[in-house]
Amino acid sequence: MFGAFTALKHGADKDKHTNADLKWVAFVGGPRESRLLDGDVILSREDIISGREFPDGCVPTTWDIDLHYPKEQFAKKYTENPFISRAEFGAGVDRKNGYPVPYRCFYSKNVPNLFMAGRCISVNHEALGTVRVMRTCGMMGEVVGKAAYICVLRETTPRNVYDSYLPDLIELFEQPGAMRRDGLGEKLYRDTSTASVAPYLSKATDTVTGVEGQVAKSIAANSLPGIVVDDSQAKLTGQWTEGAGLSPYIADGYRYAMAKAGTEQATARYELKVPDAGKYEVRVAWVGHENRAKRTACILERAGQRPLTLRLNQQEDSADPQAFHSLGTFDFPAGVAALTLSTDGAEGYIHADAVQLVKK
Repeated sequence: MFGAFTALKHGADKDKHTNADLKWVAFVGGPRESRLLDGDVILSREDIISGREFPDGCVPTTWDIDLHYPKEQFAKKYTENPFISRAEFGAGVDRKNGYPVPYRCFYSKNVPNLFMAGRCISVNHEALGTVRVMRTCGMMGEVVGKAAYICVLRETTPRNVYDSYLPDLIELFEQPGAMRRDGLGEKLYRDTSTASVAPYLSKATDTVTGVEGQVAKSIAANSLPGIVVDDSQAKLTGQWTEGAGLSPYIADGYRYAMAKAGTEQATARYELKVPDAGKYEVRVAWVGHENRAKRTACILERAGQRPLTLRLNQQEDSADPQAFHSLGTFDFPAGVAALTLSTDGAEGYIHADAVQLVKK
């Protein structure tokens, strides 16, 4: 931190930072983990990747297994304190539906009245790489709060909530937001003075329901006209990550890959079976974002013609409600055509969702 500030003050752009002043910094570094609190279940990476089922699974985690290691160049130069890290993302987490973390990770196995929530729960180093993010940690707090209510009501321990009162806890999980009770043993009722919470995304329809102006998050490929090939059908090379955070998207999500000098080139090749010769509009789906590449390579191949290379600015959004961007209308002979997205010559993340041909 101090080194970065010194570089600003003395580097090539130092004139811009003449009056810059470092007002305050935290004097204690914040490591992700320092000790392990053991519960009756110590969740592991293998549990998450294999989809191991627990009867008390309750808090969904959808983040990749994101582990940090010392960046090689600093690990070599500053062997005692590399101080800058790199992230390594492991695949296998169900990013759409999440993996449910067991309730038994949220209390201590040897301190009878101790609950845990947040980053200090009972998981190993690798599993912490996915459960540690804020929304997941926030849901842990909700679970612990409801379990603590049962502990007080039944005069019992966190462990015995699992052993004897798990159905009661699950019933509390199923209650909608803004439920209240006037006394410890009184019935729950809906607090109408509290604003209604928007319904959760339906996994069956992938559409937010019950809200004025319904917004589609996922669009079924078979609901679209023309020839549609999804990223799940594309031939991929290089390192890709599955994503579903930017919407709308086609089918179950999209892929993204980092375009960076010195890294392996990543490509997504979509093969398009054209039944009849004619003019077709070429459309590529993506949702714009500031970390996307401005010059994503796009190569269009048609039988008997030279490949056409285009550059796509994937920071741009589309006015199309299905997030398709038109690349123009082209002549296609009958047969197999292909469109390839590539990191070659791009900077940032390239985005691969669906490709569509619409006959004109």
